[in-house]
Amino acid sequence: MTIQSSGPIAFSDVSTEIGQAPTYTTSLSFLNDQVKPAVRPAIPNMSVFYGMSFFQNTTEGNCANGNCTENCNCGNIQCTNCVIAGGVDCVNCDPQPFLQVGANCACTYNCNTGEVSYNCNCACNCSKIICSKLYDIGAMAPAIFAADQAYGKWLFKNDKVVYRGYIRWARIVTAWMDGKGPDFMFWIRDKEKRVEAQKELTRKMATEMGIPWAEHMAFKMGALREDNLHGKVLMAIGVPICRFLDKLPRVRERDRRHRLPVLLAMWAAFYGSHWTASAVVRANALLSTVSAKLKKVTA
Repeated sequence: MTIQSSGPIAFSDVSTEIGQAPTYTTSLSFLNDQVKPAVRPAIPNMSVFYGMSFFQNTTEGNCANGNCTENCNCGNIQCTNCVIAGGVDCVNCDPQPFLQVGANCACTYNCNTGEVSYNCNCACNCSKIICSKLYDIGAMAPAIFAADQAYGKWLFKNDKVVYRGYIRWARIVTAWMDGKGPDFMFWIRDKEKRVEAQKELTRKMATEMGIPWAEHMAFKMGALREDNLHGKVLMAIGVPICRFLDKLPRVRERDRRHRLPVLLAMWAAFYGSHWTASAVVRANALLSTVSAKLKKVTA
């Protein structure tokens, strides 16, 4: 139950909410121990309990998992420079259950962030951060995005190696899409023009590769009747790459440097995968055309 938000509050109401017998009796001072110190009244009174519920909060403060380098909140607000690989079951932030406003959220917070911030609200699954960014900028249909998020949850549960490998390169891509991240267009001397050019190129490539990829995942989740061959090939190429990346040694955030050869290798992998998938799609279309003509000839 939740204590009412108006009208008289009986001792039995509070006792029932915190698990005591309705007939429990003691002095009013025991009430203060059930309220957070920040809102605890100097003189105990019943009005402070309007609309409160008794729970141990997990949606405020730090996630006590040892992976956050900053004071990042993995519940109701944005994560800032939070370095977490994979989903994180946030521990209780309150030392004990308190009577407090709201209700707790029973979920796993997926805060997978690097140099930029992502929305880590309770309902958010950040395992597909590139697709989330494409959805945010209006490049992905809501139905595809929903199916893509469902696939991300499945991947995290069933293949954490691929999941972690994806996160390692995807967070750099989303940083570029936000106009941040390490520089790779070194030939552009003007800083502002370089950042804008990197942002534009990354969004273009992310759209050309991310949409087919997402549509293939939507097909796998039953949201689309027809598969996307381009996306299917991209996934066939991308999964082994993600497995390889997960096995690379990890370094602390403050020691991490993205050297130019690494960044150019990323782009080589992107274009190589994209061109390979495009070639397969064109070859398949050509074979289908030839097959259809042969059927007409032999009919």
